[in-house]
Amino acid sequence: MAKGMDRKTLEAAATWYVQFQSQPATAEQTLAWQCWLASDPAHRMAWNQIEQLQHSLGVIPGDMTRRALSTTRQRRQVLKLVLLASATGYLGWNTRQHLDYWADYRTATGEQRRIELADGSQIYLNTDTAIDVYFDQQQRLIHLRSGEILLQTSKRGDPRPLRVRTAQGHVQALGTRFTVRQLSGLTHVGVLQDQVSIHPDATVDKPLMLKAGESTDFDRHACRAVDIYRASDVAWVDKQLVVLNARLGDVLAELGRYRQGLLRCDERAALLRVSGTLRLDAIDAVLANLQATLPIEVRYFTRYLITVRHTT
Repeated sequence: MAKGMDRKTLEAAATWYVQFQSQPATAEQTLAWQCWLASDPAHRMAWNQIEQLQHSLGVIPGDMTRRALSTTRQRRQVLKLVLLASATGYLGWNTRQHLDYWADYRTATGEQRRIELADGSQIYLNTDTAIDVYFDQQQRLIHLRSGEILLQTSKRGDPRPLRVRTAQGHVQALGTRFTVRQLSGLTHVGVLQDQVSIHPDATVDKPLMLKAGESTDFDRHACRAVDIYRASDVAWVDKQLVVLNARLGDVLAELGRYRQGLLRCDERAALLRVSGTLRLDAIDAVLANLQATLPIEVRYFTRYLITVRHTT
């Protein structure tokens, strides 16, 4: 905790933060907050910590933030997060981990889950995924905090737009079946049926229309080149990974998403090519089969650290 800041100061800063996020501040509240800031340098230091946290939470749309603060219990959760992050300085990965814990729906590493929404749409959550679902009179919004989802839209003809929000923008469903994956600094979208429109946050260009059999990545500014998207790319729904002449390094990186711990390989082993259908719920057996068919050695240092090396 920074010098000059005690727990009461951090609690006061966190309380101001929660209050301003839950509803627009009145003129009187704003004046009171400004007086509080000016009354002690430690107050400004505490508020600077809160602003860092707020920047870390900036991927959450405003309506989602207000909704998250709508109950006393959830306000206490946010208050605890603010205190923890401010006191420890953990405003990156640990903040995301705490936020994901409070998501409406989430999966652990290696887990998949199917949910049905109020409008009849179905969402499949892949490994280590967290989402919030927000429906109101104007829209149906799914906030993908982390991970990957497959969304099958309802056929009930709901007139409200259905959107998936990520850290880079949003994807609007146009009567479709599609996947969205949150990557580091990018969103990956693949379409299986019909089409979607992609709207990066920081662009004024027309949205990209992505059709069935197409995929792309996008950041906050633009979409990248359109690529092919196959039904086998969502074999994870059936706990399978289908690969065709893929680099072993890429295959192991994908398998590593479904297993706790680290799965590493050396540069020579990474260049080997692999084809086949691999079971995502039996990764140790998959590694044993790869070792039996490729010139590699799989070594278990602990159950959480596995290395693969080329043997010739």
